[in-house]
Amino acid sequence: MLFLREYKSKKIKDENLYSSRHKIFNSKNPNLEALLEFRFSWMKRFVKNKRHIIELGSGSGCIKKIINSKKILLTDVVKYPWINKIIDMNKINLGKKYYNKIDIFIFNHSLHHCSNPSKTLKEISKYLKKGGLILLNEPEASFFLRFIQYVLDDEDWSFNVNIFNSKKKIFKSINPWSSNTATANLLFSDAKKFHKNFPFYEINKNELCEFLIFINSSGVNQNIFHIPSNKLMNSIFICIDRVLIYLFPSIFALNRRTILKKI
Repeated sequence: MLFLREYKSKKIKDENLYSSRHKIFNSKNPNLEALLEFRFSWMKRFVKNKRHIIELGSGSGCIKKIINSKKILLTDVVKYPWINKIIDMNKINLGKKYYNKIDIFIFNHSLHHCSNPSKTLKEISKYLKKGGLILLNEPEASFFLRFIQYVLDDEDWSFNVNIFNSKKKIFKSINPWSSNTATANLLFSDAKKFHKNFPFYEINKNELCEFLIFINSSGVNQNIFHIPSNKLMNSIFICIDRVLIYLFPSIFALNRRTILKKI
């Protein structure tokens, strides 16, 4: 295991989502647009022709930049103008009328803000129809992600928690931005262990990705130094990322794509 197994940020994170949303939907930044296209375009074929799609922890609603479907219900614990419904990931209660009705749940860099992700995944299974999917993009706590977070004093991570204990929180939920960016590593890196704890799901996709395409994007919710690049260069970055992550996944991968299917 490279770098620290656990880190607690000294600052209290509080993002300005109005500013982030303006940047995402109004600025002309090809770097950020390339990242968002790469992060969400793979979901398009799964959401096509589906009726009930809920994104949990939508934040700035950046998914709508790439998949502008009216079928995707944006939810968050805070009510912003673009949020369709208030849902707390730690206390999901959609009501019995939604039992076995939801086609797809989406988490985009939000599950690691959940203080009991194991409980949440179990709770939403009763709303997900048989064969329904959970599509996830989550931070991958590789060497470089932890190094960046340490230098920026950005978010917390801990590998010293029992992620599968649905009766105990993995961190104290002080505000909506409290987090453990090792969540995806702990949940999905061992498929057999995951299936033992969640026998009602199967993992259909579990892919590591994003390094240069993320680092040079300027950030989704931040404004970080970046070198402006064009479509060709961003495509080259993606190709380089694939090689680096294939050879050294625990060092370079900054994102994990996962698909869970209810069986």
